[in-house]
Amino acid sequence: MDGILPVYKPVGITSFDVIRAFKRAVHPDFKVGHGGTLDPFADGVLLLLLGKATKRMNELSALPKTYRAMARLGAGSDTLDVTGTITPGVWEPIDPVVLGAAAEKFVGEIEQEIPDYSATKINGVPRYKLARKGEAMERKSKLVTIHNLVIEKVEGDTVTFTATVSSGTYIRQLSYDIFKSLGIESYLESLTRTRIGDFTLEQCVATEDMGAQIKQLTLGA
Repeated sequence: MDGILPVYKPVGITSFDVIRAFKRAVHPDFKVGHGGTLDPFADGVLLLLLGKATKRMNELSALPKTYRAMARLGAGSDTLDVTGTITPGVWEPIDPVVLGAAAEKFVGEIEQEIPDYSATKINGVPRYKLARKGEAMERKSKLVTIHNLVIEKVEGDTVTFTATVSSGTYIRQLSYDIFKSLGIESYLESLTRTRIGDFTLEQCVATEDMGAQIKQLTLGA
């Protein structure tokens, strides 16, 4: 069996947990890869690459990705998301017009700082492991592309937005930088990946249904 299976990854498990669940449901020795991981606190589209489709990992990982995110204002997090240590702060109402103008400045090719809590490695060690030990790290950044960024809703101390970005873009860093430009502390409360290339959330198979549905699916390699 060769092909690409879009799966819905729920909050609270890793991308590799989904792969392990697939192998338990189908066969423990089945060759499975993925087309780009999702953090445990995030949910949404995860592409499982089956059999010979694992050879397309680099190609599929490079596809643009779309996310829906909700940011919480007036507090900070050391991980820039809800999983970290939250530091309460002062929140003041934000003008949607001002926010929209600030967000527009991040559309296009930008230099994005790599978060301390990320899997990017320093001398073979992931940055997040060094961050957990409290070790100082040199600031690093990389070029990413924000193809589209839309503020959907401002409601009290939360802001919901969608963004279509190049591979390797950190949405929690993007969110943090937008609000930081306005002098506002924030962190990501939730994050959903709604699309990878032409693969959408609506096409996804539920993780718990993989075994039952795999025989009914025609997978496009």
